[in-house]
Amino acid sequence: MNVQGHYFPNASSNYQLCVATVSGSHVEINHGGHAPVRYAINELNLSSAIAGIADELSFDDGGRFIPLDTEFRWPFNAKSHHSLERLEKNKWAIIAAIVVTPLFMWFMLYKVVPAIAVYSVDTLPHSVVEQMGEQSFAVIKKLALDPTELPAEQQATVQQHFNTMLDALALEKSVYRLSFYKSQSFGANAFALPHGRIVVTDELANLLADKPNALKAVLLHEIGHVVHQHSVRITAQSAASTIVLAVIFGDLEGIAEVALGTGASFAQQGFSRDMEREADSYALTQLEYLGYSSNDFADAIEALQGAHTTENEHLKKVNNLLEYLSSHPSSQERIDNARK
Repeated sequence: MNVQGHYFPNASSNYQLCVATVSGSHVEINHGGHAPVRYAINELNLSSAIAGIADELSFDDGGRFIPLDTEFRWPFNAKSHHSLERLEKNKWAIIAAIVVTPLFMWFMLYKVVPAIAVYSVDTLPHSVVEQMGEQSFAVIKKLALDPTELPAEQQATVQQHFNTMLDALALEKSVYRLSFYKSQSFGANAFALPHGRIVVTDELANLLADKPNALKAVLLHEIGHVVHQHSVRITAQSAASTIVLAVIFGDLEGIAEVALGTGASFAQQGFSRDMEREADSYALTQLEYLGYSSNDFADAIEALQGAHTTENEHLKKVNNLLEYLSSHPSSQERIDNARK
């Protein structure tokens, strides 16, 4: 068998038009007036078969041979290479890949990743969670928190309510710690860190000063985040999502960066909403257990909604359009759930 092609000797970029002859267990390269060069077939390196691209032979001495016929396939090429090429040309296989790939990604990101996160959280030592919490707290405090301006008496009252709930729920005070800070960035808000520290802003404490039970409902919601280890789970899910997408997209850096930035973010928002609902459920259950009303939680959400409502109608419409991207369920959904 004679095959015309270009021969690149000794890793050179200069090529020569020549003929490769397949004979038994060898390939012989005949180029110009030079002596033929023989290579054993079992020592050749053969490129993967790709539709529209010729099979390239690579030799141990750095030489290469590329057939002129892009459809030519060497007779000693592995059957698996031919099968892969046929698969690439099969339109039904292509359609199946287009359909199956998004389903596979959905399954990995929304089923496998959360399961991995739950398992990893259960195996994390407490010291790791404590370190995560303190590091997060240090960063947030530096970027968005200012010293509290709440009167000591008001702080003591909220702390007493918090301690009373911890005692009633048999939760350790050494784990669940309350801190007060002023924050222009967060406004009227509260948030829980992985290791159990709960931060209440001055703005929230003042907003609910005349509704102590509503503030208790907010605190129970944040306790729910800690009990269910949401902060740790969301970190584990984000890391697992990144790994999954990196494996899927391999070394395609441009696509991978977009996918890792947007795909993981969208998936993470879905996880966050589920966690918020779980924390809401915890708060409502414990309010009833402690003898309070679920309406206290609804009152808290309504007060927060009023505090965060913008006067600009255009921004209201934009906010409604972006509701899907919010990390929280809609305020009205949470209010309705509490009052039913």
